[in-house]
Amino acid sequence: MKKRSVVFYAMWIFLLLTVSMQNVFSQNQSNRVTGIVQDPSGEPIPGVNILEQGTQGGTITNVDGEFSLYVENPEESVLRLSFIGFKPMEVEIDGRSQLEIVMEEDVLGLEEVVVIGYGSVKKSDLTGAVGTIDVEPLQNIPANSVDGLLQGRTAGLQVINSSQNPGAGATVRVRGGSSLRGSNSPLIVVDGFPMGDAGDLKQINPADIESIEVLKDASASAIYGSRGANGVIMVTTRKAKTGETRISINQQTTLSEFTSKLNLWRDPVLMAQLNNESRINGGFPAQYIGEVSPSGIYYPSVGELAAGEWPHNTRWDDIVFRDSPISNSTTLNISSSNDKTNFNLSGNYFTDKGVYIEDDYSKLNYNLNISHNVFDNLKVTFSNILTSGNRNNNGGLAYWRNPIWPVYDENGDYFLTNNNDFGHPVAITENRLNESKTLDVLSFLDVQYEMFPFLTLTSRMNYKYGKSISDQYSPKKYTQTGTFNNGYGAINNWQGNVFLSETFASFDKTFNDLHYLDITAGYTYQFDEVRTSGLAAVDFVNESLLNQNLASGDPESFQISNGLTESELVSGIFRVNYTLNDKYLFTFTSRADGSSKFGENNKWAFFPSGGISWKLQEEEFIRQLNFFDQLKLRTSYGISGNQGISAYQTLSRYGTSKYYNDGSWATAIGPGVEVGRTGQSGIEVLWGGIPNPDLRWETTAQANIGLDMSMFNSRFNLTFDYYEKHTDDLLQERILTPSSGYDRMWVNNGSIVNKGVELTLDG
Repeated sequence: MKKRSVVFYAMWIFLLLTVSMQNVFSQNQSNRVTGIVQDPSGEPIPGVNILEQGTQGGTITNVDGEFSLYVENPEESVLRLSFIGFKPMEVEIDGRSQLEIVMEEDVLGLEEVVVIGYGSVKKSDLTGAVGTIDVEPLQNIPANSVDGLLQGRTAGLQVINSSQNPGAGATVRVRGGSSLRGSNSPLIVVDGFPMGDAGDLKQINPADIESIEVLKDASASAIYGSRGANGVIMVTTRKAKTGETRISINQQTTLSEFTSKLNLWRDPVLMAQLNNESRINGGFPAQYIGEVSPSGIYYPSVGELAAGEWPHNTRWDDIVFRDSPISNSTTLNISSSNDKTNFNLSGNYFTDKGVYIEDDYSKLNYNLNISHNVFDNLKVTFSNILTSGNRNNNGGLAYWRNPIWPVYDENGDYFLTNNNDFGHPVAITENRLNESKTLDVLSFLDVQYEMFPFLTLTSRMNYKYGKSISDQYSPKKYTQTGTFNNGYGAINNWQGNVFLSETFASFDKTFNDLHYLDITAGYTYQFDEVRTSGLAAVDFVNESLLNQNLASGDPESFQISNGLTESELVSGIFRVNYTLNDKYLFTFTSRADGSSKFGENNKWAFFPSGGISWKLQEEEFIRQLNFFDQLKLRTSYGISGNQGISAYQTLSRYGTSKYYNDGSWATAIGPGVEVGRTGQSGIEVLWGGIPNPDLRWETTAQANIGLDMSMFNSRFNLTFDYYEKHTDDLLQERILTPSSGYDRMWVNNGSIVNKGVELTLDG
């Protein structure tokens, strides 16, 4: 709490200083012109070049289409605006201090503006490999998570939905994996806030998304350092259009069903005949002969089944599966904007019914974004996202159960084949508890102070809080865990806090219509804290309250666990974009990361990258062909790091172990910690915790060569990339000899080479 309080008060001191500084830097305010540039639909246009005719003064619009410029003579000055995809235009200032400009689209179409780390840039000016995803098709697909919708949307992005369970996440990879045991997931960044690894992004409603960019090579993602080692997915949420208030409701309902009937036994006579033949051929007595089996279950004969004398033919798939699972998504959005304030408020309620009965997921999401221009050169943005989820897990029921077995016996009880029948789906559904609840809160504060038209200071504070609680109870009957433990109940808690502070300066200026320079430099600090706790009990005297009365279990068998993990990441960022004559583009990016996860001599690492791009269509010998709308060559090379392991691997760790001795349980405490289990039912413990002070960063060097091509008035577009990644000092667990007293130890060992070709065609 002290860390957060210090930063909080420092932030307010910074605000007071910036307000005071505006008087110091308010030189010649009467010559200051501000405004916004929009397209015909009212959407802001970032990256528009604005020059004062007859002078060297100029600027470009920011991500919200806004600009600020000092002119020599407000009464007579003329601004010249240009942006690919729109017709060039001239605007007379005529003494005005604030302008609202609407640009007319060119027949060549709109040139995309993409969001990159700590800024934005026109796609034509990119030196790195960046994929832009069309978000319009995503708006009509109900889903609990954004990243699960991205499969096939851009080359090099792989999304695997390995489970169709309600609320299930996805496995996301950008250009494959580059680590064996470290993290391989790309970083998700929402409105400038690094959210964490992709794969389970339930906090963002797909209906709130304005754009998605995928930063794939080292030149594009290096600004995020170790957090972007596996690529970065940039998500920008919607903002209100200037001068309007809009209220919208979006309702989506989805019905699901199996594409075909399951391949199960429909004819019990044929099933019994083949079963008897199989057992006889295997040297066993036939089972369907009209006698009681050793387990106490009566198996009718084939004749009884054929004559219809056996009354049961249960369609377990009809009992286990829903006929038509329904998913629902309802979104309410309110947005408004004027020349001072822009706000967007949305709420979403999402329910997902699984194919199994009582297998459900629901989510309530709220998103508030407010941006206010305190002064012409001071802008404050606040965002808050809250998501509450509820998951009732009832998957994996035995739809393959024998059809001759009924659901209930003649007494109205569940029909069980023996005392250890743990596969009755109705009994499990009605008596087992397996539920989890989650809560995520994300808050974001951004302050932008424009010291000069070409220099902007930005300070951000991000806070993410998440918690989950899972309730489990396995009854004495119907479940294996409950039967063997005479009832088993557990409550598991998880709580995570992430605090991120970022401060950086952005300089962008055009010199003599020939040189464009964009420099970003800053500092970031991230603090992560995770607390866990678990309670479990067995041998329950009374099961009426399930796991809500763990004290009714055997006190000698109580299981209590808890943990605390903290880590820090300190970084310095730097990036330079230089454009010469709008033909030759150069990018250099570097980031120094210091992680508390590594030893004293290996905490810091430096990750540089560079990229070069050549707009061939601007050369006269290409222009004379009158064939290419765009023809650009790109090449880049960079190094990134990976720290995706748990904390404290460089320190000696202590753990506990319980063992049965002389008629009672005893607890031993000493060096070593349980890092896994093996053997039947996890009977053997794997021990780790041996320190490795030499543990260091896993590094990936990546080279990329690309070509961007557009023809026929941009109706045909081609993007080609060849990449090669070499990962060294792989973070992985080494198997130790038994004489060491440990089983596993984290080390740096091994290399991986990953290469590929990406080709995107659209027309």
